[in-house]
Amino acid sequence: MSTDRGMKKWAPFSSLIEQSTYLEKMHYQKNKKDKPQISSERASKINEIFQNYHGELLEIHYYYDGYIYSIKKTIQRIDSLNKRLIFDNGTLPFSAIIDIEQIDF
Repeated sequence: MSTDRGMKKWAPFSSLIEQSTYLEKMHYQKNKKDKPQISSERASKINEIFQNYHGELLEIHYYYDGYIYSIKKTIQRIDSLNKRLIFDNGTLPFSAIIDIEQIDF
């Protein structure tokens, strides 16, 4: 009878679920960046897009939890009172927006 366990014996140490989760969390935390400052020119551009918005497709760059993300969406409603954009599947606060571009077809 052989007691050889093959590759199971030499499994990498990230095979433990807890350790793998911890390493992913550390990597996520390590790569976080500070929120970039918006220049007055960029803020004016964003404001102008909001004022002249008529249902066009937009590419919105926003900051969340140390990372910058981009989405391509049409805005359902601009909620000035609560300072947020409302989409068909969620909302985005004005304070998270870094840049907006109109997408031309």
